[in-house]
Amino acid sequence: MRFRSVQTQIAALCASCAVAAITVLVTIGIVSNSNTQSMTSDRVGALVDDMTRQNLTHLAEIKSQTIQVSINEAFDAARTMAHSFEVLATGPENTASGENRRQTFNDILKQVLIDNPAFNGTYSAWEPNALDGRDREFINRAAAGSDATGRFLPYWTRDPSGQIGIQPLVEYDSDARHPNGVAKGGWYIGPKNGGGESILAPLPYIVQGRQVFLSTMSIPLTVDGRFAGVVGADFDLAFIQRLAEEVQASIYDGAASIDIVTHDGLIIASTRFPEAIGGSFGAVDADLSEELASAAKSESSTTVEHGETITAVAPVTLGRGDDTWSIVIGVPIEVAMASANDLAADLDARGNRDLLLQIGAGLLVGLLALLAGWLAARGIANPIRRMTDVMSRLASGDTSVTVPGADRRDEIGEMAKAVETFKTQGIERERLSAEAETARQNETLAKERQAAIENAKAEDLRVLVTAVESSFDRLSEGDLTIRMNQKLAPEFEPIRVKFNDSVSQLEEAIGGVVSSVQTIRTGLSEIGVASNDLSQRTEQQAASIEETVAALSEVSQAVAATAENAGKARETARSASAKAGEGGAIVGRAVSAMEEIEDSSQKINDIIGVIDEIAFQTNLLALNAGVEAARAGEAGKGFAVVAQEVRELAQRSATAAKEIKDLISTSREKVGTGVELVTASGRSLEEIVAEVNTMAEVISTIAASATEQASSLREVSSAADQMDKVTQQNAAMVEETTAATKNVEAETDMLATSVERFNVAKGGNRASYSSKTQFSVRPAANPAPKPAIATASTGQKPVASPVHAMQDRLAKGTAPKRAAPAVSGANALARKDEDWAEF
Repeated sequence: MRFRSVQTQIAALCASCAVAAITVLVTIGIVSNSNTQSMTSDRVGALVDDMTRQNLTHLAEIKSQTIQVSINEAFDAARTMAHSFEVLATGPENTASGENRRQTFNDILKQVLIDNPAFNGTYSAWEPNALDGRDREFINRAAAGSDATGRFLPYWTRDPSGQIGIQPLVEYDSDARHPNGVAKGGWYIGPKNGGGESILAPLPYIVQGRQVFLSTMSIPLTVDGRFAGVVGADFDLAFIQRLAEEVQASIYDGAASIDIVTHDGLIIASTRFPEAIGGSFGAVDADLSEELASAAKSESSTTVEHGETITAVAPVTLGRGDDTWSIVIGVPIEVAMASANDLAADLDARGNRDLLLQIGAGLLVGLLALLAGWLAARGIANPIRRMTDVMSRLASGDTSVTVPGADRRDEIGEMAKAVETFKTQGIERERLSAEAETARQNETLAKERQAAIENAKAEDLRVLVTAVESSFDRLSEGDLTIRMNQKLAPEFEPIRVKFNDSVSQLEEAIGGVVSSVQTIRTGLSEIGVASNDLSQRTEQQAASIEETVAALSEVSQAVAATAENAGKARETARSASAKAGEGGAIVGRAVSAMEEIEDSSQKINDIIGVIDEIAFQTNLLALNAGVEAARAGEAGKGFAVVAQEVRELAQRSATAAKEIKDLISTSREKVGTGVELVTASGRSLEEIVAEVNTMAEVISTIAASATEQASSLREVSSAADQMDKVTQQNAAMVEETTAATKNVEAETDMLATSVERFNVAKGGNRASYSSKTQFSVRPAANPAPKPAIATASTGQKPVASPVHAMQDRLAKGTAPKRAAPAVSGANALARKDEDWAEF
């Protein structure tokens, strides 16, 4: 099938439009899906990264508190022992022998070690003769905790089997340092030089035949305002390594790493470098060591990104000093972002499936559009094809043909009427030809009968025959402007007049066809351009509005859900604020109660002091009574026994009072610590209450705003939906109008091609219709004024442009109204004023 066919052209145009529209829609869908996937991946990645950092920070803080509690227990035990030692060294028992006092101190150290299974050892180191002034008597008595100096230096330790033993301390006065830089005697020299409480770690020691890394807590002893020695406890850092390994196994399937580092950069525990425990952290990870030093200055939990790892750092506060450790938890970014990466992969897979679905749907719609265009083109091209066949047969001289479509009221009907006129003129021409032939035959017979007469008129007949032949030759070539104007014999004049009249009538009919074609083509060009532009804009508007309606519906639902969730969050925040306020009130009452307990402890301590003085005075009185009873001899024996019992009772009262005093002192310290913690908790709860109230106000504002947005979006969605319906109707109407216009324009081009071989005169001009469907006009001898629209020479009224006529009817409000959303053919142009205004 040739591409010049109108049917093929219409089908190709429909296919091209469908392919272009589908390509644009699919491209927009692909870009939209790609942007959505990219935004979702970025948002999810940011959320997962933030949650990972928060979880790591929270986990590091919890584990730092666990380590802090363990170390503070050792500090508490050391402080309790230090207080007991100071009381025993300065109390009423200062008259006891040195051996008994040392034995009492050893019993306390041993019992503390028994009561604290986590401790590796307890110890005490005294200055020379500071305890009892009897160091000489204990030289090299290791069982009593003394070395060659005789000083009281007991170190109670527990071996792997759990057996507890004693040995003298060593290197207590050494300024040398271990390979990791920790001073060997720092646990003693530091407090002695006024450093207060001391913690040293990690210290490499050989304890009962095995090397361990220890953390040592030392508390200075003060007697009569002077430094007398230290007492402390230490524990094996292996339990911190076990804690680190347990934490590693419990998070991210063991992919995380745990490092615990001292303030001076020494490794306490490490799951990455267990062999480097006790050494410098900078030696195994220099880059992170520098970042760790910067993070430690903030004195709060933080996260840093180190290479391909997210690292959380939390400080571990130790005792009452300024030294802190750091717990470092690192997770590879690819492990932390595994869930985000999985979601991104799922989104990519779903996007690819949606892309294939869009392409498949586009191809199906394109095929359907091509089929519909082909059928519509066929319905338009068949009548024109039949009309062309009739005109071809008529042009070849077959006047017996029947002209189809004469009863139609469209342009095809006008063409049929013009062809019918051309057929009538052809029949008349044949009749004239037959008459001319008859006349020629009669003349021939007349010549034979009347040779003389024929010879006289031979020249006139020759002229007639020549004129007729020449005229018919030009007439057969389609030149309808031909006239027999030459002078003929009087007997041939009726032939000339009849011929000229016949050709004039034929020219008038063909001229009307040419004029109609020109008018039709002008109107169709205007309608075609307007319809094409209107069709493209309407299709684009319909697609955009349809997408807008869908997007508005989704946004409206999302905003409604957000408003509902914000309302729930507002209620939850109000409840949390009320509960936090109640908690703050409870903490306030707890602080008051603790302060009252502390005051009561002070009063009890004062009462115990009085009881202690009473016991001491009673002891002196009993001693004096015993002396007086001894002087009395036999008469005072009974009184001496009573005095001895009173003395023993006084001693036991003094001992009990001292123990109660020690317990009260310890309780006061713990109550003081409790007051500080509860007070800090109260302040924290007050801050939480303020933050929760602020959050509740913000959530309330968000809820109100979200409710208003949801209401507005519902109204916008309803308006957009109505606009979408109207635009779809307009798009259907414009499509049908454009298709009908293209079909009629193609038929008009074919009709113009059929009549282009005829030359006609219009309004005094000689016009020819070329093969390129353009009129060439040459001025006649006496040109008449050119009308606005060409008319037939028979005096017909000017034919107005269909577009201009439609515009006039719309302006006057006389255009026919449409009852359905879309119609076909010429009726598609008849839209009521309201429809055009809406579009």
